[in-house]
Order: sequence, then structure tokens, then C-alpha cells
Amino acid sequence: MTARLQHTSPQILARVAGLLYLTVIGAGITAQLFISGRIVVGGDAAATAANIVTQTALFQLGFTVYLIEMSAQIAQTAVFYMLLRPVSCSVSLVALAFGLVGCTIKVFSRLFYIAPLLILGEARYLAVFSGEQREALALLLLNVNDQAAGMALAVFGFSTLLSGYLVLRSTFLPRFLGVWSIVGGLGWLTFLYPPLGNQLFPYLSVVGILGSAAQILWLLIRGVNADRWHRRAAETA
Repeated sequence: MTARLQHTSPQILARVAGLLYLTVIGAGITAQLFISGRIVVGGDAAATAANIVTQTALFQLGFTVYLIEMSAQIAQTAVFYMLLRPVSCSVSLVALAFGLVGCTIKVFSRLFYIAPLLILGEARYLAVFSGEQREALALLLLNVNDQAAGMALAVFGFSTLLSGYLVLRSTFLPRFLGVWSIVGGLGWLTFLYPPLGNQLFPYLSVVGILGSAAQILWLLIRGVNADRWHRRAAETA
């Protein structure tokens, strides 16, 4: 184990983590704001259904971008585990577990995003539903997608909180990144009570994006202090 840790390149891990994190943020913003935001009309089932039917290709593209986001986030969670493992194997493992559970919930939630395409399709068995019922059901499924994504944010809150603690103790990454992650994690934990999380989301998203941008830039430009990382890795091993 000591040999494996000593031969690991922390700078490569940092750059890969930064690129994956950038992919997660970029894909998430694209899918949520520029695709789903153009199609889903809150509280208006008829308008939302019409947008899905007339912009089917764009709607399907949103699903693809969501899957790219989650694939990158799963990989990012694993790389962050490897990067922060020298600080504490046990804490980084718990953070990994919370992160992967959050990813699982969020991937599953995207089934509810794509399901309206089936509801609004031309299959003959759908004739038992009226047009208004199908439109209402499509919007309901999209709302379930949003609720499940909020549930995932609550789980990510624990992962982000633990990762912030590890960065704070790391010595090979700046402490302000750890503090920012802890603040962000506490913010996402408000989704344990969804009404509070939804109300605070505009503010939480700003804090989250700024913190993510700072972490991405640091990982891509500065990376980590390799000597300190290897020293911590040897101590942990």
C-alpha cells in the first residue's frame, strides 16, 4: 500500500479531479438552465407537454447531458477519494459512500425526466388516458425528478461537508477551500427539509457555484503540494 501511494501522482489526480468537476458543473448548468429551463413551464402542464412534443430532440439532448453530468460526478467522487485518502482513510471512505449514494439517487431521478416522452407518445395503449391527463402526468413526473434531485443534494451535503473537513486538515490544499466546502455542504443539508432547501436554493446555488469555481481553478492551475501529499500518504500507509 505504501508503494502504491508513493507512486501515485497527486498532480495528475488534482488535474483529473478539476476537469471532471468542470464537466459536472458545465453539464449540470447546461441541462438545467438552457434545456430543461426552456421546456418545462412550472405549473402549466399543457405548455410543458407542447414544448416536449415540439422540441423532442432538445428534450432528449437534456437527458444525454444529464447522464454525462452524472458519469463525470461518479468519476469525480472516486478521484476525490484517492486525492483526499492520505488525510484520513476512514473519513474519505465515508465521503465516498455518501457521494456515490447521492449519484445513484440522481441517476435514478433522471428516469422521471425522460418518462414524459413515453407518456406523450403515440402508443395505442395510452388512449385510455385523456390528453389533459397525459399532460398532467408528464408534469407530475418532471416534478418527481426535481424532488429526487433535491433528495440527492441532501446526501451530497454530507459528502461535501466531509470533503471540506478533509481539505481543511490536508495541508496540501488551501484551508479556504475546505471552509468553503463545509459551508456549501451545510447549505445542501437544508434539503433534508425540502421546503427550506427550495426556498434557499437561489442563494445556495450562488455559493455552490463560486465555491466550485474556486476549487476547479485551484485544482487545474495550482494542483496540490506534492511533497506534503506524499508525506501524508506515507504517514497514513
